[in-house]
Amino acid sequence: MKKRILIVDDDRQSANLLVDIFIVNGYLTDGAYSGEEALEMIKDKAYDCVLSDIKMSGMNGVELMRAVKKMVPGIPFILMTAYTDDELLFEGIREGALVTMVKPLQIETLIINMEQVLK
Repeated sequence: MKKRILIVDDDRQSANLLVDIFIVNGYLTDGAYSGEEALEMIKDKAYDCVLSDIKMSGMNGVELMRAVKKMVPGIPFILMTAYTDDELLFEGIREGALVTMVKPLQIETLIINMEQVLK
């Protein structure tokens, strides 16, 4: 059975590119352009994993992760950021992100990490 992934990034081009990459790699994939939009989508569909940017306007990725884990305890989260020394990155790790990745993303590594998280 195909796994369903939600990609969340307020950079629409990045979100759409990641959606396309995961679809090509055999995943059912949806994209959201804000944390708030992602929460609405999670109410309607069951996802196996969320891949979210940390720095977004409005709700950031760590806040999104907290909210989603209240709705769907145990859902795996992968956080990505362009800022390696960001306090939010460390907060995300403390709060339970399974993987954190630094942009620009290495696509092969991202796919491998996703496969590992979904096992």
